[in-house]
Amino acid sequence: MNLMKNKNLIQFITLVILASCSTSSENLYVQSIESEKNIAENLEAMYAYQSFFPNDIKLIQGAIDSDALNQEQLRDAKLLKSNYLKILSKKKYSIELTFGQQYSKEIIELIYKLNLPIDISWSEKKQNPLPENILSKKINDFCYSLYDDAITSIYKKVDQSSKSVLVIYSNEYESFIETLKSFTSNLIAVEYDESNYQDFSSEIMEINFSEKRYKKISSLNPNQNLNFAPRPRADVEQVIIFLKPQEYKSMIPALRYHGGNSFEYLNFISSLEDILNPLQLLDYEDSFIPISDYLTTQIRENEYASMERFIELGVLNEWLLLQVLTQAGVRSAKVNGITGIIFYQSNACTKRIIPMQKIRSDLFST
Repeated sequence: MNLMKNKNLIQFITLVILASCSTSSENLYVQSIESEKNIAENLEAMYAYQSFFPNDIKLIQGAIDSDALNQEQLRDAKLLKSNYLKILSKKKYSIELTFGQQYSKEIIELIYKLNLPIDISWSEKKQNPLPENILSKKINDFCYSLYDDAITSIYKKVDQSSKSVLVIYSNEYESFIETLKSFTSNLIAVEYDESNYQDFSSEIMEINFSEKRYKKISSLNPNQNLNFAPRPRADVEQVIIFLKPQEYKSMIPALRYHGGNSFEYLNFISSLEDILNPLQLLDYEDSFIPISDYLTTQIRENEYASMERFIELGVLNEWLLLQVLTQAGVRSAKVNGITGIIFYQSNACTKRIIPMQKIRSDLFST
């Protein structure tokens, strides 16, 4: 009897030990996953180059010493550490601004956020280092303007198939059409004449043509009842839209009403400039827009006053960062910038790639 009790006791203790080991193993696995997630989040913040603190080096080194990075990530992390060491070790930076410069207040605020020893000097020179319109005009040290880079992103998204591409544009964006024609020959360009959005969309989608054809067929046999559903044009798969910011909110729904899901819509970056609330982006749902991952994160966290304002601050921030990288002696850097991915090379103009993202409701949900 005692022998049976002892056996049962041993089995019970064994089960407890096994359960404890299983729980410990599961806890270690969860901790490992959370640790890798924390490392990824820390590195992501570092690659944004938004601010600089001595503890950043320890965080980057911790990622390097972990087993969470593959060979490419490890190489990038080592370069990141080297860049941060150069930036943090420099004793003083200098930025020259002109009196009455349009963005001087914003630049001073951005300098404060960088947490670097940057001295500001004021010049009476008439030539400002920044153009009046920092979105459409090229800024010093960049290869192209933000608008040019956004157009390039759209061009790369164009399907080089046999079907035509429909382009709807306002007159101020007419110059973009000539550039696009050099990229693809299958182009149908239609200028928006500021008429009623529904009438305009119905016309260019050839819904009116479909209705006229139906009426003509029906007139041949008035006694016959025909089922009719107007169909949009079939010679186009993609629609590129270059419009004023305020025109998108009415144009996109009108095009969808007449065209349904038959087309892929590619919006210019100007479609973001009139957005004041993330919910307004749902008017563009399922269409593509050149927008950075950093910006969608900020939208998700609702950390901006207006989209246009946030993009302008992003351009200023990236210009300021280039001054820091140059003065720190950084040779190369890949920056997860506010406006896009920034590729910095010393003694060369800086390139920017803006990803084309499909607007979905879950893109901005936490």
